[in-house]
Amino acid sequence: MKQIKFRDRSPINTAQLKAIRPTRLRRLLETSTTLSSTLDHNQLVDIVVTSANDLTESESASIYLVEQASEKIELTASTATNLSAAERKPSLDNSLFGWILSNKEPLVLQNIQQELLEYSDIDTLDYLNADSLMAVPLLTKDSVIGVLLVKNKLGEGGFTEQDCVLLQMLASHAAAALENVRLFQQTDLIAEFMHEFKTPLMALTTASEILAREDLIPFHQELLMMIQSETARLSRMAQDFLDLSRLESGRLQFDQQPVDLTVVAEDVVKLQMAQADKKDINISIEVLGDVPLVYGDYDRLKQLLLNLTNNAIKYNRQGGIVKIRLLNLGQEVAIKVMDTGPGIAAENLPHLFERFYRVRDDEGFTEGAGLGLPIAKRIVENHGGRIEVTSMLGGGSTFTCYFPPSNKIENTLVPE
Repeated sequence: MKQIKFRDRSPINTAQLKAIRPTRLRRLLETSTTLSSTLDHNQLVDIVVTSANDLTESESASIYLVEQASEKIELTASTATNLSAAERKPSLDNSLFGWILSNKEPLVLQNIQQELLEYSDIDTLDYLNADSLMAVPLLTKDSVIGVLLVKNKLGEGGFTEQDCVLLQMLASHAAAALENVRLFQQTDLIAEFMHEFKTPLMALTTASEILAREDLIPFHQELLMMIQSETARLSRMAQDFLDLSRLESGRLQFDQQPVDLTVVAEDVVKLQMAQADKKDINISIEVLGDVPLVYGDYDRLKQLLLNLTNNAIKYNRQGGIVKIRLLNLGQEVAIKVMDTGPGIAAENLPHLFERFYRVRDDEGFTEGAGLGLPIAKRIVENHGGRIEVTSMLGGGSTFTCYFPPSNKIENTLVPE
């Protein structure tokens, strides 16, 4: 069957819609209704790939989203399993994905090996493990935000024009829904920002009003200390919101150079010593084996470790212990921050890295906007790594960050 090429980007016409079976249109309508009422990003992309699979009667479906700041594209959801690294983070140079993003048009290949000869600017797609495929762009008003791809039509024959029309319509609804989620998350962030600011602002307003009263001069020193404390809190909060916003949008730039995590740990311990001394907490470093360098941004890695050790001290018991342990695991470098605090209940562990999530406690330890751990997670992921936590009530907590060593990694950071 001859390859289908859709060069005309005009709206889908009535004749095309009439040619589609009513059951398939009904399925598309149901999916569109669900997408319009969903504000959970992960749930949304899962719905899209499942629907794409069903509507086109294909072997598998995948959605890839563009990181605008880094100009990279990455797999976000798929009905396929055991995908290769090349499938998860495909290149945009001389690739199917680059072609679609540049041309903003669908591409249907009924026989990949033969028909790719027509496209000199697309390299082989062997890594996709497909005989045939259909891919359409996810278009918003301003840009292409991703690609929706299906592989290997089931049954006899190849992908039809109706398949492509359905996939384009689904992609259009998906792009609009993803844009709604992005705008909602931004609004949510601003709303939370203002909510968190109310408490320190109220304290500052009250303190300033009391300072204006001459009959309360004996309390001025105490009020000035409160003002200093709340001002510092506002400053930290503003910086956290700014950092998280930049990390989530990809606008925060990272240096790319070899970094010795032992030196980072030593620097952090020096900075945290005064805070630890206030609670008589012993903070130390333990290096196990010959720990290789990692490739990354020294200042951001220090920020990551400061966040983790700050929590380990703040939520620890009087006279407790905080230990930073570095290990060479061969394929990875691990850095652990261990404390002897009260521990974290199992039901709270899955939510620790969510924005604004704070574990409730009965001792008044919980403070801040709940952004330290989400920021830590973003920093680790921007270094090609991952972060895990283990804890049990009464047994302390351990946060572990895993990084690829510098000799095992290339270009994992968001480029400048």
